[in-house]
Amino acid sequence: IPLPGFIDDQPTGAIKPKSAPAALSSAYDSRDWRLAEPVLSATLRAKDGDQPGAWSNPETGTHGEFLAVAGSFERDGRPCRAFVARVIGKDGAPDKTLQGVGCPREGEEAAIYDVSPWSGL
Repeated sequence: IPLPGFIDDQPTGAIKPKSAPAALSSAYDSRDWRLAEPVLSATLRAKDGDQPGAWSNPETGTHGEFLAVAGSFERDGRPCRAFVARVIGKDGAPDKTLQGVGCPREGEEAAIYDVSPWSGL
């Protein structure tokens, strides 16, 4: 007996992975993320007590900063750190503050996990 709705006609390979910017926040468009991701990666690699990493995109008017808020720990065999991200939009767009876990990859990329709105202390 066919049960419509329980069978997906799409092959599994048709599922598209989410892009990195969407994993952090819709507040970043691809132009912003191209500038912000290397700053996040550097911030995650920085020693404890370093200053926040700031980025700015003159093309979109958006800017922000990343702050590593904890010591390094290992996840999936990589060193990772918790961070807080602040995104300041242009033209009166509301600021967004997020928290998450980031693991720097080779080069200027970062794997991002457990992102949520910042809940404060």
